Amino acid sequence: MFRKFRFQTKMILVPNIVLLVVAVAIAGIFYERIRNTMMERNREDFRIVSDSAASQIDNHFYMMDKTALQIAANPDIVRLFFNTGHNSGFNYFAREPLVNAEVVRLLNSYNFKRDGFERICLYNGYHDFVYTATAPTTESGIEQWFAGRKFSEVEHFFAEEGNFVFYIEPSEDILNDTGLSRQPYFSVIRQIKNYTTNDQACGYVEVQEFVRWIDRIVEDAGEDAYGAMLDEEGKIVYLGPSAGTQEGEAEFSRIVSGIGGKEGWEKLVRVDGVADGKDGLLYVKKLENAPYRIVFAKEKGSEFSFFSRYNQVILLTVFLILVTAVVTEILLVRKLSKPLEELNCSVRRVTLSHPQLEVKGAEDNDELVRLQWTFNAMIGQMKQAMEREYASLANEMKAQLLAFQSQMNPHFLHNILAIISIEAQEYGNDKIPDMCTRLRRMMAYSSSMENGYSRMKNELDYVLDYMELMKVRYEELFEYELESDERLWNTRIPKYILQPICENSFKHSLKNVEPVWKIRIAVYEKDGKWMVEIRDNGTGFTEEYLKEFEKVKEELTLEKVRDKLQESKVGGLGILNIYMRMMLCYEEGFVFRLDNDEEGAVVLLGGVLDDQSSCSGGRASFIKRDQQTD
Repeated sequence: MFRKFRFQTKMILVPNIVLLVVAVAIAGIFYERIRNTMMERNREDFRIVSDSAASQIDNHFYMMDKTALQIAANPDIVRLFFNTGHNSGFNYFAREPLVNAEVVRLLNSYNFKRDGFERICLYNGYHDFVYTATAPTTESGIEQWFAGRKFSEVEHFFAEEGNFVFYIEPSEDILNDTGLSRQPYFSVIRQIKNYTTNDQACGYVEVQEFVRWIDRIVEDAGEDAYGAMLDEEGKIVYLGPSAGTQEGEAEFSRIVSGIGGKEGWEKLVRVDGVADGKDGLLYVKKLENAPYRIVFAKEKGSEFSFFSRYNQVILLTVFLILVTAVVTEILLVRKLSKPLEELNCSVRRVTLSHPQLEVKGAEDNDELVRLQWTFNAMIGQMKQAMEREYASLANEMKAQLLAFQSQMNPHFLHNILAIISIEAQEYGNDKIPDMCTRLRRMMAYSSSMENGYSRMKNELDYVLDYMELMKVRYEELFEYELESDERLWNTRIPKYILQPICENSFKHSLKNVEPVWKIRIAVYEKDGKWMVEIRDNGTGFTEEYLKEFEKVKEELTLEKVRDKLQESKVGGLGILNIYMRMMLCYEEGFVFRLDNDEEGAVVLLGGVLDDQSSCSGGRASFIKRDQQTD
């Protein structure tokens, strides 16, 4: 095909055709990569913002339920409602203003540990009603509440066995009949009773919060984001400010229909995480502390409009590159082919009378020497780059391990600090110095990373301080036991592998059962390994979680640990994180089992004893803290 062209023409034409094809391919690939990257970044940003908003909402419901439970279990409240009498003809607290004032003061001590909820109400089936609130509340509104449908639903719900907490979806504020604007509110309700003896309930605690607190969180998720909340059946119980308008609700429904199809909202019950649709992105997450699913939707809009302009820019860039390449190559080909032309002319001039081959400038054209020098220089640079990359990867791996080991969820520390503050302000008891000392030790232990390891004694002291602080927090609602073999106290173990499991019991296993909650820790030596067994009396692990965890263990290898750590969420030391760190530290020489027994969850950890551990002599140490030993 190219035989009829001159040599110089072929040298220019062939490379430029190849360059054109390569440029178009690179431009297409680059365009697709940029597009996918921006779409993925937009999706990830949407997930992060939505996840943060959902966590804030979930944590607010948790605080509402925790406040309701603390008030419902308060001995003074329980004793007062048992002694109010059963006179249905009048409100006991309206007839006893001094008692009413004392109860309001007690409620305020719970309510204003933080920013404060809109209203906290205490009432029973005999129409005794007392409250603290920042919203208007009237006597006629209270009468309407007892005569209304919601109060009957509360009584019927708790009449069924096994029901502990009742959530009321947003409804009109019936307690405010002043004629002013009424704000809908969420409610969390607990029974007033002695949870230690599990006596019959004598009343109810209702913590109310207007929906405007959710509105603020949804608005923070972005102006182009729509928010909603569904119940367990897929029914809409809340629409955010943007989705609450007629236009916003229509746009929201269009995005949902683009993902759920004909099933629409009903399909959202089965969605978890971020889903892509033809019209936008959808985020759905089931709340852990309330029977709702939070939904965020975002339209695919302006962030992708730049691609039309980008197409023009990329085409113009490719054209300029090709023009520049052609001009540059013409100049280079002429210069590089000149020695060949000289050689060709010199060959033509060779005759019998003139047998010499004379090429002008041949002494300055040692291309082979230059190529060798260039190649060696390139190999040296590649070697240095590979060594730098290897060192960078090794440092990154070490930094990731230390970073994940140093994570600690400060949530319970803030709770303990709040308890210390309340104790100091109202009671001034002797527990405060001990609490402060334990908290100081824990914080000092947390800030000292060393090389990622710790001694068994230090780790047990850290867990013991945590248990004592949780004992102060829950008082008679929580008991624990710690039995350890003192011969193992000097054993080196990975840091932060025991306390996160205990904290996991509070967050998942114990919260769904009635107090008294119990945790037992046993430390012993078996078959040349240190063993730690942690038990609780909660609901235990679900079968789905155990199967999923075993599947992950079977698929996980040392080569995959780094990728798994990168996928882990920052902000907590989960069970999988502990397993991966033990795998990095011990490879095959460790024990890690999750199980359930007749009482609750069981976690068994173990590792090979190091050379510095001593298993001769010593004795067993036993600590038990319950409501009799307080």
